[in-house]
Amino acid sequence: MQSNNLLSSLLSSSAQTTSANQMSVPIKQQDPLAQLRDIHVPTEVNIWPLDWGWWVAIAVFLLALFCLYKAITAHIRHNKARKQALALLESISAQQSNWPVALNSILKRTAMSYYPTQQVAGLYGKQWQAFLTSALKSSDSKLESDLGLLVNNVYQATPNPSDFETCKGAVKNWLLKAKLPKNKGAYGDVNDGGLNDGSAHDKQTKEPHHA
Repeated sequence: MQSNNLLSSLLSSSAQTTSANQMSVPIKQQDPLAQLRDIHVPTEVNIWPLDWGWWVAIAVFLLALFCLYKAITAHIRHNKARKQALALLESISAQQSNWPVALNSILKRTAMSYYPTQQVAGLYGKQWQAFLTSALKSSDSKLESDLGLLVNNVYQATPNPSDFETCKGAVKNWLLKAKLPKNKGAYGDVNDGGLNDGSAHDKQTKEPHHA
């Protein structure tokens, strides 16, 4: 009986010792990162169909683009005859015996490209000079005087070679400073056929020597 009690006492003492040892071992701390979930990329937002505001913005942009295109093409078309005249002007030299007529012809044909033919074709002398002066954007006494010199040389049997540069400069300045109309209704159709292709103006109206 005593041996049984002793055995029970030893087993109880051993169980208590094991329990105490287990309590004395520190609890292992768990890794906090292991509890995190994987990062999930949000679902992409579908931009189609577009909201009505985007359609309005696109329409406004396309309209502005169209207006810009029309403005640029109109500007190019309006200045075509002027640019051709400036290019043709560079081909005229003082060595040409009829350089006053050639210079004056550039002015006449350019004017007929922007003004009605019947308004310009028959002008010569003082009337032609007055028309050139009236077409300037602003008063320019020197340019008006130089244009008068060109008109006077047209009637000279032998033009003065020393006047060539002044007359050529007057033609160039008039081409750059003249107010060439854009309103076709008010000034007739603008001929953008150019100055180098034997335009209809030249076929209809043969320019006399004094023109």
